[in-house]
Amino acid sequence: MSRTLSLVLLALLALPALAQASWQKESRRILKENSYACKNSELRIEEIVSDSHISGVIKGLPQDALANFKVLFYVKTNRWYAHPYFQPENPQEGFSYAKINQDGTFRIKTVKRAVTGSRLAVTVVPTPYVIKSQSRWLKPFLGLFGGVFRYSCRGLVVPLNGEL
Repeated sequence: MSRTLSLVLLALLALPALAQASWQKESRRILKENSYACKNSELRIEEIVSDSHISGVIKGLPQDALANFKVLFYVKTNRWYAHPYFQPENPQEGFSYAKINQDGTFRIKTVKRAVTGSRLAVTVVPTPYVIKSQSRWLKPFLGLFGGVFRYSCRGLVVPLNGEL
């Protein structure tokens, strides 16, 4: 009886990992298909306006690949937090991520919080990427675990002066 119960519990614990594997596998496929373009792309933040928006551009990705990517924003306070909002269920464009337009531009609204951020991380990830509410590291810990830039096509960090 205890062996059966152990197997059932193990199967239940494995279900979330199997669900994650789907978006991770698809994200890796998209990054592999676009690896040359990602390596040769350029990401720029054009404007950060407090309580208004962040706008920028990514150049070097083919137009047909742009629909396979989205832009995420994380602000550093004590950790890296998704900006402007984290939506665990059904993330929406403009609130949890920015869509990349056909000309490579993107734009998202900003919200100034009581605790201002010191840095802004901007990362271009495949559309299946599951957004995390926060992260301790930008790069994966030990090259494997966590990290905002783990599934990134291109990313950059910008210092902030109280804008967010």
